[in-house]
Amino acid sequence: MPDWHLRGEWFDVCSCALPCPCTFAQAPTHGDCLFTLVWQVHEGHFGDVSLDGLGVVALGEFAGNMWVGDPEATMKVMLYIDAKGDRAQRDALEQIFAGHVGGWPGQFGSLISELREVRHAPVHFDAAEDLSYWRARVDDKVSVGATALTGPTADPSRRVQLVNAPGSEVGPGQIATWGVVESDRAEGFDFSHEYRGGSSKHFPFDWRP
Repeated sequence: MPDWHLRGEWFDVCSCALPCPCTFAQAPTHGDCLFTLVWQVHEGHFGDVSLDGLGVVALGEFAGNMWVGDPEATMKVMLYIDAKGDRAQRDALEQIFAGHVGGWPGQFGSLISELREVRHAPVHFDAAEDLSYWRARVDDKVSVGATALTGPTADPSRRVQLVNAPGSEVGPGQIATWGVVESDRAEGFDFSHEYRGGSSKHFPFDWRP
């Protein structure tokens, strides 16, 4: 297995009420959940192949509580792999994110009951350094984004965050920053949806095999 390492940031938007109960290792708000997951690699490699600056987007749905060994839980996913990468880079990202080469993606990938499709398209990612917003776009197929959650008793200079999340999609040890969904439109396989509202959160990630 090639040595690999990915460091970057991740966010989701989903159909659960804010805050998404899945982050607390609970069942989704409505019993099932439509989601878009976005990963942006700032520094990474797969063997000698650089993965710096490339992105991956997943569209999918799950039912039940995937965190507690629920035998009825299912998760179906499709992936957009960043077409800005060459063939070797795209193949490396697919190996990692399909869970074939271990690390946290291998553990999280074991929860996927069906990987329906992998497509290649340019992934465009943008996030404020202070996490006041995060957003991503995949051509005309996906447009998702959120602004940082705040409220009348919150310090506007600080983010609403969760430490030691019981159900972190990027693995243990990272801090979640909560956001309010501003846009959520996605087309891919039969996961197409468009709605406004729901929940969003941002995590950094740092993975090795």
